[in-house]
Order: sequence, then structure tokens, then C-alpha cells
Amino acid sequence: MLLCKVFKVLSTFALAKIQELKDLEEEAKRNQSLKSLLLSPSGDFVLSYYKNKIDVFEFKSKMVRLYFSLSSYERCTNFTFGLAEFYDKVRSDEESFEIVMIPLEE
Repeated sequence: MLLCKVFKVLSTFALAKIQELKDLEEEAKRNQSLKSLLLSPSGDFVLSYYKNKIDVFEFKSKMVRLYFSLSSYERCTNFTFGLAEFYDKVRSDEESFEIVMIPLEE
């Protein structure tokens, strides 16, 4: 009998926690911005192609393109190298242009 009561309390707690997490996820979706996508608890910067740290707040007045890539997929890897060449050409003419690569690996 006691075990049944404990299980009922635990399952109620688990359901409440699941709902809380769903609510947090929905709130995060509603409040998304470039800043919220790029900032993390570990820092407020992204790494450049050349591994330099770039403060996310530098993007405020720039046109930012997000590039999602999976490096284990050969076409993405090939495209990334071409994109880096394109970026270097465009960037030399247009200071307000940025590309942020977001790796899809876990």
C-alpha cells in the first residue's frame, strides 16, 4: 500500500516536471532572437573560421546568415570550404555581413 502511494506521488511529480519543461520550451520558442540562439552559459562569443573569438554583440548592426552544417556529410563539408572562400570575398567589400556556422553534431 505504501509503495502504491509513493509511486502515485512520484508519477504526479514526474508529470508536473514534464509539463514545466514543456512550458519552458514553449516560452523559449516565443522569445527567440539571434542573441538567444547564439549565447550560451559558457560564453557570449562565437568562433570565427580562423578560430578567433567574436563577441555576439558585434552582430547587432550586421546582416547575419546562419549556416547549419553536418561535417560528417561530404556535401556539407565541400560546401563549407566554398562558403569560406565566398565569405572572404564578400567580407572584404561588405563589413556588415556575417555568416555563423552552427554544427549539427552533438
